[in-house]
Amino acid sequence: MSDLQQAWGSVLTQLQMDMPRASYETWVLGTQALGLENDVLLVSTRNAYARDWLESRLTSTVQRLLVGVLNRSVSVKFIVGDESQEEMETEAEDTKEPEINIEPVQWLDYDRIVQPHKQVVVKGYLRRLGMEIGPKAVWLYVGFHQAAWRVQDQHNPSGKPLHSLEVMRFSALSNGAFWRLLKHATIQDHLTGLVKRVDSQDARRFRRGRDGRPHRAPIRYQVFMAPRLTRADATAVHLRLKVLIEKHNSITSALQEMLAIEDVMELLEPMDVKLPHAPVNTVMDMAKLETVEKFSPEIERLAQELHRRIINCLGDIHIPHYFITETIKRYNLTPAQAWLITVARDMAFINARTGERRDRVTFKRGYQEMAELIGSNRYKTVQAWLHLQWASKQRGGNLSRFLQEIELPDSKTYADLRVESMPRAFRVLLDEPLDADGRIRVDANGSHMADADGSISWTQMGALADANGSHMVDANGSDLNSFKHPLNTDKKNTSTTQHAQSAKAAEAVAPDFWELETLLAQNEVHPKVQKELLEVQASVHAFVSWVLYVASPKSGNLSDPLGYALSRLHENPLREARGIFRQLADLPPAELLELIDATPKQGYTLPIPTHHALAPAWNKVMGAGDLRLPLVRPILFGEGACEPS
Repeated sequence: MSDLQQAWGSVLTQLQMDMPRASYETWVLGTQALGLENDVLLVSTRNAYARDWLESRLTSTVQRLLVGVLNRSVSVKFIVGDESQEEMETEAEDTKEPEINIEPVQWLDYDRIVQPHKQVVVKGYLRRLGMEIGPKAVWLYVGFHQAAWRVQDQHNPSGKPLHSLEVMRFSALSNGAFWRLLKHATIQDHLTGLVKRVDSQDARRFRRGRDGRPHRAPIRYQVFMAPRLTRADATAVHLRLKVLIEKHNSITSALQEMLAIEDVMELLEPMDVKLPHAPVNTVMDMAKLETVEKFSPEIERLAQELHRRIINCLGDIHIPHYFITETIKRYNLTPAQAWLITVARDMAFINARTGERRDRVTFKRGYQEMAELIGSNRYKTVQAWLHLQWASKQRGGNLSRFLQEIELPDSKTYADLRVESMPRAFRVLLDEPLDADGRIRVDANGSHMADADGSISWTQMGALADANGSHMVDANGSDLNSFKHPLNTDKKNTSTTQHAQSAKAAEAVAPDFWELETLLAQNEVHPKVQKELLEVQASVHAFVSWVLYVASPKSGNLSDPLGYALSRLHENPLREARGIFRQLADLPPAELLELIDATPKQGYTLPIPTHHALAPAWNKVMGAGDLRLPLVRPILFGEGACEPS
C-alpha cells in the first residue's frame, strides 16, 4: 500500500468516527485516492451525486485532515470514477483499446465445480507452527487470515465490519465450535501473535443503527498477516542474536551475519546456551528488546527481513476454497484430519509449467511424525484414521480416501502397524473427490471408490464358541465369548494342543522381528482367514499380546491362545491387550523367548536366571508352573519350539 493510500485511509478512519454511519456508507465509503499532482489530491467517487455531496459538505474537513496526515497543505478534488481516466490518462483517445466483453467457458466439469484457481494462500511456516498450536488454532487463523486478506484486497482501510460467517467459511469449523474455541483459554494462548481481540471481552459497546435503535457494536480483531515464530524457534533465534550481539557489540552486525546464513533452518536449531531471554514472538520484538532506545529504522528493516526469510523458508501453502467449504464437510473431516491432508498435499509437488505430479509423500518417522505435524502425541489416532475398518468407530472421516499407504522402494523393513516410528510412504490425492452428483469419486491411487458409503466390505471370519460356552472377561475389560480359530480342515493335527503334543522338541530360533504372515502360515490358519487379516493390515503386535494374555493366569478358563488371538484381531485388527502384555509384545522375539524359557513349566522347579529388565513383571503376571505357557512357544516360534533344548 502506497503512502498516499495510507494517508487517505487515515482520513477515512477519522471520517468514519465523526460521521453518522448511514451518511458515511452512502457518500464516503468506496472513495479512493488516485493521485497527487501540484498539491491537488484527486479522489474518485462512485457517482456524480456522491461527488456533489462531498464537494459541498466535506471539502474543507478533508483538507484539514490531510494537513495533519501529510504535514502540508493540499487541495482536494472529487471526481467520478469514469472521469478519473480523463484526468490521469495522457494518451490520445484514438490510441486506446476499445472495450471488450469476455465470457469464460469451462470445458471440464472438475474446473467448473472446484474452481481450482480460487485458493487460500498462507505461509508454509504454518506447518511448523501447527505442531505447536494444534489444528484447531491453525484453522481459526486461516479463517481470520482469509477474511483479513479480502478486506485488504478490497482496498478498505477503514475496516468495514464483516459478518462472522465470512471468517467461519474458511475456518473449517462449525458455528458452535468457532465461537466456543474463540473463548477457550488455551486456544486464545495459541493465537497469540496471530489473532488478537482489540476490545475487552467484558466491554459492551453499542451504536445507533439505521432503525434508530442501539445495536451491539462489532467485535474488533487484529489479524497478523505474517505469522509469529514458534516458541522453540523464537528461543533459538533470540539466543543466537544475543550471542552475536555480545560478539560484535552491535545488533546491526548481528542481524547482518544471521541474514548471511544461506540455510535458514540453521537459525532454528536449538542452542546449548544458557542466557536469559524473554518470550517474544517476532524478530522485530527481539531487536526492540535488545536495543531499547537505540532502535532505528535500519535495525527495523534488518529484523523484518530476517523474520520474512524465516517464515518464507517453507514456501506457501495453497488450499483450494472447495476443500475448505465443501470437501471437509462432505467427508466429515475433523480439523486435525483436514490439516493432515493439507500438510501432506503441501509436501507433494505439482509443477504448473511442466505438469509433473509427485503425489508420493514419505514420513520418515511414520505415524509418530504424522501425529506431531498436527500437534499431537497420539500416533494411534492417526493410525486408526488410515484403517478402513475403523471408519465407523472413529470420530471423523475415512482418511484412506485421501492417503493410501504404499510400499517404500528398496525397503527391507517389515511394514507393521504397531511400529509407530518406522518410515511410511503414502500416495496423496491431490485433486478434490467429486461425488456429490455421483459422477466422480476417486481415492488416493486414482481408482474408483467402492460402495455408496465409501466402505470396502470384507468377509467375516467364521467363529465358534468355546467348548465350555463360558462368558469370559478379556484384558480390555470387555465381555465376550472366546473363539476357536478356523483352521484348514484339509490338514491333519490342526489343533494347537495337537501341535504342541506331537511336535518334536527342537531348539527354537527367534526371528529378528515379528511377521504376521509368517505366524499365520506356521500355525496353519485357514488361507481365507490369513488373507482377510492381511488385507485389513492387522497388527502382529496385537496378535502376540493376545497370545501372551491367554497364556497367563489372568485369562481365567481360556485354553486356546491361537483361537482367542484370532478372534480378537477379527473384532479389532489394531487393539492390543493392555498393560504388561502390550510391553511384552513390543520386545524383540529373542528377548521374549528368553523370558519364556526362564519360566518354570511345573511347580517346585527353579527358574532359569535372567537379567532382563521385564523379568520381575513377567514372573508376576505369568506365575510359576504355568501349564499353558508351553503352548505359546510353537505358536510364536514354530513347531520345533515345544520345549527348550
